[in-house]
Amino acid sequence: MATDDVCFYTISNASYFPGLVALINSLILTGHTQTIRVGDCGLTPAQKAVLATCGQVELIALDPAKIRNPGQYKAFAHIANATGTAVIIDSDMIVTGSLAPLIAQARRGGICAFPNPIDDRWYAQWEEIFALKRPPRRQVYVCSGFVAFSTDRWPHLLERWWQACEAIHSHPTYQEGSEWGSPTAQSDQDALNAILMSEYETDAVSLAPIEKQVYRWDFRFLETRDPHTLECRFQGHTPLILHAALTSKPWEEKGAAHDTYFVFLRRLLLGRDVAIRLPPDLLTSVTASGLVPWFRRQSCFVKNMGVIEYGLSCLPPATCIRARHVKDRLREKYLQFRRKGATSAPGGAVLLTEEVQAGDQA
Repeated sequence: MATDDVCFYTISNASYFPGLVALINSLILTGHTQTIRVGDCGLTPAQKAVLATCGQVELIALDPAKIRNPGQYKAFAHIANATGTAVIIDSDMIVTGSLAPLIAQARRGGICAFPNPIDDRWYAQWEEIFALKRPPRRQVYVCSGFVAFSTDRWPHLLERWWQACEAIHSHPTYQEGSEWGSPTAQSDQDALNAILMSEYETDAVSLAPIEKQVYRWDFRFLETRDPHTLECRFQGHTPLILHAALTSKPWEEKGAAHDTYFVFLRRLLLGRDVAIRLPPDLLTSVTASGLVPWFRRQSCFVKNMGVIEYGLSCLPPATCIRARHVKDRLREKYLQFRRKGATSAPGGAVLLTEEVQAGDQA
């Protein structure tokens, strides 16, 4: 399959730089030879100099004075005059295999995207907020972290997405403390879905197989097969994308966890065979090499994951997954026991509803 018409588009600022490098290196390691255009939302001169060492990367400068939430610039491919097949991809993703099947969906004319974990999000207010041509209908709400489509088949999509994002530059998103129930809390993702639900037919969207993307809250269930090739398994499937959604990010002290994503992250930042190798001063305190960073990582793992979860993560992959399932089943049964209100306890004691509620609040 020809790939010379494909281009990847991602955005990043200084704080997302480790994730950006991991994304780029993962794309190249998994055989993607196409140009990767990076929308610069506030990278440092040192970071830009490192990116310049990779021939596949092309930096696109964006006006930092206008950038409040970088996500609202995700459709910058519009001002970069995108042609052919555009693949919009988040810089907190690691690609673990060939994206050719998803790109093929786009080539066949579909707007390829994954269903969002909360796939029924919908607001009537979108019609006014985004100046839609028609009221939005209810359909599967998609994740804007990966969107692939033909600019020949859908020549106005990027422009409309860009315009919709511009319409909410002054609207708070969840990153600025907005309630999740706000119609614009999901920023560029709400903008994209509003357009798709109003100005495009239902069958324009070609849903990617849901099992091919693993979100952050499921990283603990991943089985690391081979860090060198980025091979992993999730519930019997081989995923293509690991998405470190939400904050804090895994390369930060508050977000670091001993899971497959973190193992792959350090392999992609420190490996001798990667396209972009980071100098020590551009590594974070939990991704760097050395004894002090090692102790810092372990401390963060225990703090962020908890002692039990961290202990489980140190078991062999298959044993770890089975043990976690047992732990989760026991926890669920324990919570069901607490929620019953008044339940006989061992020895004939009775737990009253008020006591259970007080315990839950504590």
